[in-house]
Amino acid sequence: MELRDYLAVIRARKWVIIQAAVIVTITAVIASLLMPPVYEGTAKVLISEKDAGAALLGQVFSEFSQPERGLQTQVQLMQIRPLLENTIRKLGLKMTPEELLKNVEIKGVGQTNIVEITAKSRKAETAADIANTLADEFVAWSKDYKRESIRAAADEVERRLESAKQEILDLGREIQEKGKSDELATELSIAINSYTDLAGRLEELRIQEQLEPGSGRVVSPAVVAAEPVEPRPVRNGVLGLAVGLIFGLGMAFLYEYLDDTVKSTEQVEEILGAPVLGIIPAEKIEKDEKRRLTLVTHPGTAAAEAYRVLRNSLDFVNFQHDIASLMITSAAPAEGKSTVAANLAAGLAQAGKKVAYVNCDFRKPTTHHFFAVSNSVGLSDVLAGTVSLKSALQRVGDVGELLVLTSGKLPPNPSELLGSEKMRLIVEELKNWADWVIIDTPPLLAVADGSAVARWADGILFVSKAGVTARGAIRQSAELLQQVGARVIGAVVWGLDSSAGGSSYYYGGKGYAGYYRYADYYKQYAGDEGGFVQGGHGGGKSGARTGEIYIPPVSPMRKFLASVGRIMAGVLAFLAVVAIVAAVVYFVDQAFGWGIVQGLLR
Repeated sequence: MELRDYLAVIRARKWVIIQAAVIVTITAVIASLLMPPVYEGTAKVLISEKDAGAALLGQVFSEFSQPERGLQTQVQLMQIRPLLENTIRKLGLKMTPEELLKNVEIKGVGQTNIVEITAKSRKAETAADIANTLADEFVAWSKDYKRESIRAAADEVERRLESAKQEILDLGREIQEKGKSDELATELSIAINSYTDLAGRLEELRIQEQLEPGSGRVVSPAVVAAEPVEPRPVRNGVLGLAVGLIFGLGMAFLYEYLDDTVKSTEQVEEILGAPVLGIIPAEKIEKDEKRRLTLVTHPGTAAAEAYRVLRNSLDFVNFQHDIASLMITSAAPAEGKSTVAANLAAGLAQAGKKVAYVNCDFRKPTTHHFFAVSNSVGLSDVLAGTVSLKSALQRVGDVGELLVLTSGKLPPNPSELLGSEKMRLIVEELKNWADWVIIDTPPLLAVADGSAVARWADGILFVSKAGVTARGAIRQSAELLQQVGARVIGAVVWGLDSSAGGSSYYYGGKGYAGYYRYADYYKQYAGDEGGFVQGGHGGGKSGARTGEIYIPPVSPMRKFLASVGRIMAGVLAFLAVVAIVAAVVYFVDQAFGWGIVQGLLR
C-alpha cells in the first residue's frame, strides 16, 4: 500500500477513528472528574560528601568513591522500614509501611547531592507532613548512625588510652626499682607521647560526636499545596484523545483487513476480468421519493454526469456495434442495479438512441416507479401469450425514443419463462427496432432468474455497491455467468467517490449489518446462517438448483465487525449520557452550594 492508500483507508473509516477518540477521551475526562483530589508535598535533603574523620585532620575527602552510587545508596536508606514506621507512628497514619511507600517518591535531583522526597495524599496538610517527617527521620537516623560509629571509635581510643596509661605506670615502677637507664627513659618517652596522642584523639572524637550533623540536612521543607496535582481533566483528556486516535487508527486498519467488501475499482476489475465503465456516487434520496431517475429530475448533479460518462464509456466498448442487448444485474439486492439500468436507458434515449427497457424482475419490480408507467400488463403477460409485445410496450414521454416493458404479474415459473425460447424471440424482436435493449434482471445470487435470461443478452453490465458487495459474491456471480456463456463487458461501482490517486474508496462506512437479507427482499424466510431455502423457482438451464434460492452465508468477520460497531456505539451513547448527567449535577451543585460533589470525593 502506498501513502495515498493509507489516507484513503483513514477517510473511509473516519467514523471508526472518531468514535474511538471520543469514547476514550470522554472516558478519561469522566474518570478524572470522579477521582478524588490528590495533593503533593516535596521536601529536599542535601546529602553531605565529607568524611568526619578526615575533617578532624584538616583534610576534606569525599566519602563517596562513586558519587552517583553513593547518592542512590542514601535514596535507598530513606526507604528503610524503621523510618517509615516512625513516620506512621508520629503522624498517626492508618496504613502499613508498604502502603506509605506507594504514596512516596524519593529521587535524586539531576547531577546534584540533593534528594527530593515527594509525598501524595488526599489532604494537602498530610502530604506536607509526610514529606517533612520522613526527611526529619532520615536526618535524625543518619545523625545517630554516624554518632554511634564515632562513639565506637572513641571507646576504642579510650581503651587504648588506659593501656598506654598502664604502660607508663609500669615503666615508672621499673625505673624506681632498677634505676634510670637510657633504654627505660626512651620507652617511657614513647609511652608518654602515645598517651598524649591518644588523649588528644579521644577529645577530638568526643567533640565530633557532639557536633556530628549526619549524612543529610533538610534544605527545603515541604509546604502545604494550594492546588491538587491530580486529577488533571485537561491533561488526561488530551492524553485520552491521543490514545483514542491511535486506537482508532488501529481499529480502522483492522476493519480494512477483515472487511471483504469491494472498496476500489481495481478490486472489481480484478475479480470480474472486465473494466469498470462507470463510478456512480451515492445519492441522497428524499423521503417522498421511491426511486429517482436522476438524469431527468436532477440533470445537473454529479450523479447525472456520472451516468453520462457511463453512457459514453458504453459506446466506446461497443465500437464494433456487436452489442445490442445489454443485461444489467448485480450479485445481491439493494446494490443500485435497477437505478443504474433505468438511468442508463434514459441517458441513451436522450443521446438520440432508440432504447427498449425490459424489466425481468417479477419479484420486486421497480420500473413503474422510475418511468411513471403502469405495471398491470408486462413481460409476464407477453411470455404467457395473453397479450402481444406491441400492446405491452409503453412509451415514456420527454425522454426521447424510449419504450418500456414492465415485468407485469409474478408468474408461477419465472425462471423457466425467462429461459424459454419465447424470451429469446422477444429480445430479438426488440433488437430489430431499438439500438439498445436494456434488460433489468434480479440479482444473480438471489434467484436463478438472472442467469436464466443472461444467455439471451449480447453483454452483461455488472453493478456492485462499494462497501456492501462482498468480493466473494462478485466471484460467485462471475462463475454463474461463465457457466451460461454470458459475456461480461464491464462493471459499474455504485456509491464510490474517486480519490486523487486514481484508486476509489468507499466513504460511507456502512454495510456491515443487514446485507444478505434476500428473504426480506423477496418476502420469504431465510436463516441467518445461509444456504438454500424453498420458495424460488430455479431454472435447470441456468445451473441453479430447482425450487431453491441461494443465500450466501454471513462471514464470521462481518458478524464480528457488526458486533464491534454496535458495542462502540452503545459505549459512546452510555458515556455521553454519563457525561451529561455529571455535568448537570456538577453545575447545579456549584450553583446552590450543596457540596454533593465535594462530599462524594472525600
